[in-house]
Amino acid sequence: MRSTQYLLAAAFAVGISGPAFAQGTATTQPVTVGQTVTHWTATGFVGGNFNTGAPAPQVDLNAGGVEYGGAVAYLWRGIVGGEFIASFAPTFDVTSALVQNNPHVSTYMGNVIAALPVGVGGHVQPYVSGGTGGVSMTADVATLDQNGAPTATFNSNSEMRWGWDVGAGAMAFANNRVGFRGDIRYYKATVDNQINQGISPQGQVVQNLISGLHFWRADGGVTFRW
Repeated sequence: MRSTQYLLAAAFAVGISGPAFAQGTATTQPVTVGQTVTHWTATGFVGGNFNTGAPAPQVDLNAGGVEYGGAVAYLWRGIVGGEFIASFAPTFDVTSALVQNNPHVSTYMGNVIAALPVGVGGHVQPYVSGGTGGVSMTADVATLDQNGAPTATFNSNSEMRWGWDVGAGAMAFANNRVGFRGDIRYYKATVDNQINQGISPQGQVVQNLISGLHFWRADGGVTFRW
């Protein structure tokens, strides 16, 4: 039915273009369908971690943990572009005798994104994306006494590693502006077997925790486009 409407509109446009051209007043307007045009999107999301792992043998990395964040993407013709994703996990599940409570883990990724607008108006957009950035961990680590044994005092220490991510999902819009985005994504921090010069013993613990850290995340949230 919608195709028939487009054909009738096209026929009508052809019918009136001749007289308009003869009068010297014809103008050319770009024709677009829905949001299969260049646009931006912004998303706020919440989700969780699972299948967490790392090379550190003395650390127990458990599945689970809530995370939240946001993403901003630019899609040329609604098909390909770039995006920035930032996320924060306030209680990343780590069990270690040297760590009090659970560390915080943040990620900051610059990705290439490719989407495929489908349906009338391109209101459904499956996509894949991936790129590189930083993976940061902040943990409360026990101080050591003169004999190298942990004490009851804990200090906050932070370390960041380069990392990468890859994921896939879909955006579905109820109208031209507001919709829902959900995806599943894999993160991995690079491995660093060299202890940074001048780093504290507590910093070494965090560096050991984050080196090679990898995990999956599933999340979803409201997205806006313009």
